[in-house]
Amino acid sequence: MAATAETLAPIRELVPRPALTTGLPVLDRMLGEFEASRLTFVDSGSDFAFQLQTLLCVRCVAELDADVVFVDGGNSIDPHGIVRAAKRVGLARLDVLPRIRVARAFTCHQMATLLIERLDEQIAESGARLVILSCLPEMYLDEDVPYGEAHQLFLRSLRRIREVTEERGTITVATNAGLAKLHRRRGIRRAMYEAADRAIKFQQRRQGLLITRAETGAQDWFRPVPPNQLTLEDFTQPTSARMTTVAVDQEPKELKSAGYLGFGW
Repeated sequence: MAATAETLAPIRELVPRPALTTGLPVLDRMLGEFEASRLTFVDSGSDFAFQLQTLLCVRCVAELDADVVFVDGGNSIDPHGIVRAAKRVGLARLDVLPRIRVARAFTCHQMATLLIERLDEQIAESGARLVILSCLPEMYLDEDVPYGEAHQLFLRSLRRIREVTEERGTITVATNAGLAKLHRRRGIRRAMYEAADRAIKFQQRRQGLLITRAETGAQDWFRPVPPNQLTLEDFTQPTSARMTTVAVDQEPKELKSAGYLGFGW
């Protein structure tokens, strides 16, 4: 018997979800894609985590033509680095900086308020596709705040981050600066790793940056090359506008960041 229209299941259109890469072929091979609706945690003993944040912010604007929501728990936002990285893909300062919404937290209570009460609102208003949670655990490690209180606030914050990431389909990247810090409060460390869809560890060594993928245990070395220098792996990639390095190639110039970055939602 021929199926009637009433018995046919509705066909849902598959909408591709955006993903981000750094644009550095060697690094992208090690890290893989930063995918929508997933939380990636970068646990770092190197300041390269901050350079990664810069790369992803610029790539989001350049590749996805979308805004970024940046919650800063470690005073780590680098407008100078963002401008330099933007120039390498042909974007001007005002093409990028106004599209990054930044809020800074200085206590765990401020951080929790930003994440639990304001994060979803900011994503909805801006249509942001990338969320950077820089130095996320930092404020919750404050020894002036009782551990039980900080732990509960952190768990509530993580739950809300997960909910917003899945509901809004954002590419969410949380970082920690200083591997040893999280061992002061192991419950917070465990909660962070368990909440993340994937975790990546950066360790600074004499040979370079040791990158470990926690879910597979795979390890590899990343050695940044000087600005405007290509590696052999670069020649295997399709020609496109991309940054070949994140190294500083000029002295930072004075920039009134508050005039362009939207601090304090």
